[in-house]
Amino acid sequence: MINQEWQYEPIEDGLSLNLFCPEKASYSEKNSTIYGNRWKKRIEEELECIFEFKYIGLDPEFGKTIIPQKLDFLILKAARFSPLIEGESMSQIPLYKIPYTHHDGQSYNDINFWEDNYQQIEGLWYNSVVGERWTQSQLQNHDSDLSKQGRDCCRKIEEVTGVPTYYFLFNYRAWGQKKDKERKCPNCGQNWLSQDLTLNDHFAFKCDDCRLVSELSSNK
Repeated sequence: MINQEWQYEPIEDGLSLNLFCPEKASYSEKNSTIYGNRWKKRIEEELECIFEFKYIGLDPEFGKTIIPQKLDFLILKAARFSPLIEGESMSQIPLYKIPYTHHDGQSYNDINFWEDNYQQIEGLWYNSVVGERWTQSQLQNHDSDLSKQGRDCCRKIEEVTGVPTYYFLFNYRAWGQKKDKERKCPNCGQNWLSQDLTLNDHFAFKCDDCRLVSELSSNK
């Protein structure tokens, strides 16, 4: 997870920190990268301390995390604990459930770097003070630098998993729902509106050829 504000609590001979994890073993060495384990070891050696993980119960806001075993298709979209989402259930998939994607063969740094950029740009857009037009363009245009970085990640995820992987495009256009539904895939110009669209859907547009999904605009 990126850009979180952690709440520390002093305890005897150490600090306590509550972390969200999708599974009890999420923070085990086998589910970490070589870099995470390396930094953990370094902290333990330099501070002469140890890490202890204790399960205390379900997150009261989200309850039990369901991680699908069958992946119909995947979506890359910034989310709470993982940017990798199973397309049918919209369940978040921890990155450690898929093979490494970065060119070093030992991490998910390509995805992590994209997610960090996305959250920084999204934060600027929400503030609506600095670079609002530029940040919105980065978030919702398929050919922006941010989207190109994310779509490269999608291609790599699909390569290592064999599962079709789509890039999510943000949509915030003040042109009414009728016109919004008429828009075409920005990459190939074909129809991409879902015919089974409901008000509860997380995405309304899907192009199988271009591996893009998007939402109806909330700016009505």
